Amino acid sequence: MEKIKIAIIGSGRMAWIMSRNAHEMGLVTHCFSNVEPDFIHDEVDVFHNISIFEKDKIVEICKSEAIAGVIATTELTVAVAAYVAEKIGTPGITYQNALFITDKFRNRMVCRDIYELNQPAFYRIYSESNLNVVSCDYPVIVKPTGKGGKKGITVVNNPQDLNSAYQYAKDYSGEAPVIIEQFIEGGKEYSVETLSYKGKHYVIQITEKITSGPPHCVELGHHQPADLSEKMKEKVKTAISKGLTAIGVDNSTCHTEIKIVDDKIYLIEFNARPGGDHIAWPLTELSTGYNIIKGAISIALGKFKGIDFSSFNKNYAGVYFVTKQSSYLKPIFDECEKYDWLYHKNYVSEELQELEHNDCYGTNSIIYFSKSHRINL
Repeated sequence: MEKIKIAIIGSGRMAWIMSRNAHEMGLVTHCFSNVEPDFIHDEVDVFHNISIFEKDKIVEICKSEAIAGVIATTELTVAVAAYVAEKIGTPGITYQNALFITDKFRNRMVCRDIYELNQPAFYRIYSESNLNVVSCDYPVIVKPTGKGGKKGITVVNNPQDLNSAYQYAKDYSGEAPVIIEQFIEGGKEYSVETLSYKGKHYVIQITEKITSGPPHCVELGHHQPADLSEKMKEKVKTAISKGLTAIGVDNSTCHTEIKIVDDKIYLIEFNARPGGDHIAWPLTELSTGYNIIKGAISIALGKFKGIDFSSFNKNYAGVYFVTKQSSYLKPIFDECEKYDWLYHKNYVSEELQELEHNDCYGTNSIIYFSKSHRINL
């Protein structure tokens, strides 16, 4: 019997992760990209050297190869995957929704009436001459409307620094506008990993973030599960489910970022792809026993059967990034092999880096796993 084939749009690390998990499911993987990193050829079965923006050519190939599902790997590939899936008749976000699903301004607009999701003041800025519309109190956070991974982000404390922050965000946003939001002070940041199938939403895990804070709010680590009360977890599940429905995520995985201040949930952003920084894989599987990547693949194939949450493990997993901003970790990093909680050490360089945006594979890091407690370093 011929094996089922899945199309993976993009060729980055998430594509490698997707292909590896697809192989464990017995699938044949077809990767579409005109960027060919060495590591991708070690994992995918068929590499199609084609720009991801040549959507109709990808559709033709998928039809000729009898591809049974299409999956996105990054923000850039979400709309492409949706277009191809729609054309070949497999599950996915509608292309019309996918065109705007990464737009932070649009997502804030459609979530304005969700009582459980609080929002700061926010402004869409098309040019420097438009900066005078910002009328909220400082500090504000300036960022591209369509980029993830903390790229192009700056917290600004006064109007005098707004122009340079705008230009920094614009370097990443390209032709797209920039969004300026009142900075939500206090509290903690979290991310929520979900799967959605036929409009029903499943919250798989809530991750507690360690961030550098202003000016760039780089993520320096993640803990699963988040240290939240059961009542707050239920509030998060309700808020995120309503948000996913509002923005049009119905057949996809999603990585949603929030901040909780004085028991109020504030929306930061939605990303209709798996969480990076090792969050979706391997942390979520380590902490719950459930493989969210395989769940996302099952959705793309139309074979998702729901989730038995009663079977989830209650383990602890996390990652620490060892950077200049977290230099206190260097002595532990140097000898972490001696600890029984070590799951993986990623050694990149002896010299620590100053991060301006997330870079999990290019950064020294420690992934931990424990069945009994969180590892606080």
